[in-house]
Amino acid sequence: MEVTAAAVILIFLASILSTVSHKDAKYSPENPQQISSSQELGSLPGADFDPVLAESDIAAVNFYVVRRAKKLSRDDVETLVDSIKDYSQKYNVNAKLLTALMDRESGFDPMTVSSSNAQGLGQLLPSTAASIGIRDPHDIDQGVKGAAIYIRMMLDRWAGNPQQVPLALASYAEGYNQIVRAGGYTPQTANYIKGILEVYNSIR
Repeated sequence: MEVTAAAVILIFLASILSTVSHKDAKYSPENPQQISSSQELGSLPGADFDPVLAESDIAAVNFYVVRRAKKLSRDDVETLVDSIKDYSQKYNVNAKLLTALMDRESGFDPMTVSSSNAQGLGQLLPSTAASIGIRDPHDIDQGVKGAAIYIRMMLDRWAGNPQQVPLALASYAEGYNQIVRAGGYTPQTANYIKGILEVYNSIR
């Protein structure tokens, strides 16, 4: 009798689970599949790159930043591009990915402050900035440095995972521990990731 009851319960649970929509699937360390066909993330940049940056990459970054950084002076744009070049090399972060991340976070406005008090080009919380040695997140050079260090940290956290880049970007936005606890990330964050990767693919 107990065996029959257990079998009935298992069948019932299986029927419930079979009704869960595939569109609710998330990326996670255990479930590295696409969120849904309507939220394809597109081609992913490599987490690492040759330390000797191709001149074409920097030229593409420069061209993109000049068009997008409307609130910066010519000198500030030059500082921004030089900092992207320097810190992408130093921390082994794809220069175009770093550029796309900062565009999504701040629109290249170093004075941006969010409702949660995230600050600067990379929109780092003061506690996060302080923990990685960034004293002034509104400074262009330090803002780029902070974004490069923090995304590098997140890439390292997911090293070896087939979804390293999207999980690192999700962790940058939501926090690594939040992604781990939730076993993935939200559709809103999926759109954030998709937006960054669309910018990445447009820098050429």
